[in-house]
Amino acid sequence: MKFKMNDLRIISKRKIWYACSLVIILAGLVSFFIQGFNFGIDFTGGSYLQLTFYEAGAVTDGENGAADTETATADDETQAATDNVEGTKISMEDLRSVVNDYVSHTPTIQYDQTNQAYIIRTDINEKEDVDALLKAIKTEIGPFAVDRNEVIGPTIGRELTQKAIMALAIASVLMLIYITIRFQVYYGIASIITLVHDALIVLAVFSIFQLEISSSFVAAILTVIGYSINATIIVFDRVRENRPNYKQDDLEQLLDHSISQTVVRCVNTTLTVLMTLFALLIFGGDTTKIFVLAMIIGTIAGLYSSVCLSGSLYHDLFSHFGGKKNKANESGKKQKKEQTA
Repeated sequence: MKFKMNDLRIISKRKIWYACSLVIILAGLVSFFIQGFNFGIDFTGGSYLQLTFYEAGAVTDGENGAADTETATADDETQAATDNVEGTKISMEDLRSVVNDYVSHTPTIQYDQTNQAYIIRTDINEKEDVDALLKAIKTEIGPFAVDRNEVIGPTIGRELTQKAIMALAIASVLMLIYITIRFQVYYGIASIITLVHDALIVLAVFSIFQLEISSSFVAAILTVIGYSINATIIVFDRVRENRPNYKQDDLEQLLDHSISQTVVRCVNTTLTVLMTLFALLIFGGDTTKIFVLAMIIGTIAGLYSSVCLSGSLYHDLFSHFGGKKNKANESGKKQKKEQTA
C-alpha cells in the first residue's frame, strides 16, 4: 500500500519528540535536586480542623462561649448547646487571611454545605500552634465549635507512597503481560515506557512550579496511567489491523498511516476529558484542585505520548531487535533451502 499524502509524518520526526520529552524530564530532575517537591500534609504531617461558626449570642454556655478554644475541643455542654443551633457562613477570604499568618504552606479550606462547617487543612503539627490559630480565628472571625481537631503524622504519607509505587509496578507488569499476549512484546515495552513518561512529565511540572503533592495527586497519577494506556492500545490495535497491507520494510509508513487514522479519535476524547477537568478546576474548590491539575497535565501528556511516542518507540524497538531476528530467520531459511537444493 502506498503512503497517503494526508498521513501525518510522525515517525520520521521521532528524534524531535524524544528531545522535547527529554528536555521537560531533565528540567524536572534539575528542579527536584534544587528545590524538591512541595509535599502536602498527607506526606509531611499537619492538622485537620472542622469548625462550625455561630452568630455571637446564639449559644451561651458560661465561660466557654461557642467552643472551648483553650483545649481545642468542644466539651459535652457546648456540644449539647450547639446541636440545635444552625451554623452561619463567614467570609472565606477573611478566614484564609487569618490562617495564612500561622502556616508556611498554602492551607486548604473548604466549606461543607451538608454540615455547615469549614474544613481547614494546614501544615501545623504542634498542639500549641493549633490552639494559637484557634484563638486567632475566634478573635478575628467569631465564635465557633470545634467539630474535629486531628494532627496527621507523616507516616500516612510514607505508606501512601509505598502503596502507590507498588500499585504502579503491579499495574505495569500486568499490562505488559496482557499487551504481549494480545499483540507483541515490543508493543508492551513501548506502552510501559509511555506510561512512565506520562508520570515523569506530571512530576516534573509539579516540581518546577512547586505545586502541592497530596494524596489526591497519587490518585491522579494512577488515573492518568489508566487513561494513557487506553489511547496507546487504540493506536497499536490499528497498527495490527493494517499490518497485512504493508511489507516488512514499510514499518514507518505503516505506523504513520495507523496513527493518522486514530489521531482524530484521540484528540476528540482528550478534548472531552479536558472540558470536564477545566469545569472542575473552576468550580470544584480547593479539595479537587490538585487532582484536577495533575489530571490536566497527565491527559495532555498522554495524548502526546500516544500519538508521537508510542509508535516511534515501537519503530525503534522492532527495528533494532525484532528486525534483526526476522532477518536472521530469513537467512536461516534461505541457507536450509540452498542445502536441500
